[in-house]
Amino acid sequence: MKRKVNATRMELLRVRKRLDLAVRGHKLLKDKLEGLIRELTDRLEEFKALRLKVDEQWPRIFQRFMMADVQGLSAATEAAILQARPQVKVTTGITRIMGVATTHAEATIVSEGGAYSLMQTSPHLDEALRELREFLPNLVKLAGLEQAVRAISAEVQKTKRRANALEYVLIPDLSEARKYIGGRIEEMARSDISRLMKVKQMLLEREMAEA
Repeated sequence: MKRKVNATRMELLRVRKRLDLAVRGHKLLKDKLEGLIRELTDRLEEFKALRLKVDEQWPRIFQRFMMADVQGLSAATEAAILQARPQVKVTTGITRIMGVATTHAEATIVSEGGAYSLMQTSPHLDEALRELREFLPNLVKLAGLEQAVRAISAEVQKTKRRANALEYVLIPDLSEARKYIGGRIEEMARSDISRLMKVKQMLLEREMAEA
């Protein structure tokens, strides 16, 4: 026994109730864990795919800006970038996934920027700005997905620890306590019956002696 318990019927009833509650709680946690793992798997796949896309886009965009700077007039390129840079609106919100608060983010290009001189800038600048307008929403969405993956992953670990604590510690302890108390109660009942039978035998022998 890991802990001392009173071998009474009231204690046995209390242990049985706690054990039943622990078993039901363990099942709920396992169901929650399975659901969280499904959600985590889906978002991980989406995160990995988008991360690959972002990792592919950014070096290409950076290279186009570098080529634009080399092929065009540097001052004109810088002025064009400032003038034509896209205006982005970022909206965020909280979504609860099986009780876990996750942030979702979305970027919308509200303005593609002003016109600039095509004569003094490289065509690479046009391509760089066009790809940048595609890149920014992906980058913002990726940040939201990363937060969701981290939050769900943390909840998976927390739920797993709680489920393991019930499965490997509390439930075995309560099961052992229930078995111990039940055995002690049966043992005491047998002992009481044995004493009653001895008393009855003594009374019968006394009656026979007096007769």
